[in-house]
Amino acid sequence: MQTLVSNLFTQKTKEQPYIFNMLPSALSNVPFHSDTKSITRYFAEAFPLHMAVHQVSPVFTPLPEYTEPHIHEDSDEINIIISQKSLVYKILLGDNEYIVHNNTAIWIPRGLLHSANVLKGSGYFIALRLN
Repeated sequence: MQTLVSNLFTQKTKEQPYIFNMLPSALSNVPFHSDTKSITRYFAEAFPLHMAVHQVSPVFTPLPEYTEPHIHEDSDEINIIISQKSLVYKILLGDNEYIVHNNTAIWIPRGLLHSANVLKGSGYFIALRLN
């Protein structure tokens, strides 16, 4: 039996518990984060783990830092920076600061002080927290 793919995702039902809408959600909803006009955050409240996709619009000069250094005591975190052009972030991991370019994955073990702030470019920053 074949099914037309466009008919599969027309509505979410109890039989389709695996599909989640990613809706715009303020960055300031996350502790230690502030809103910035260059980032649109998408988040699915009912998703089984914390997953946020940040769409970064073109940044030409570094923004004021919008993420304060913080720690997640109960979860590891993965950050993914994706762009077909150029996207540059300043990443703090413990006492070390890194300048990280597009198409990079960052592992943040639970309990490690960290922050991520865009310096320039456009693309996507994805944050996953693993309990």
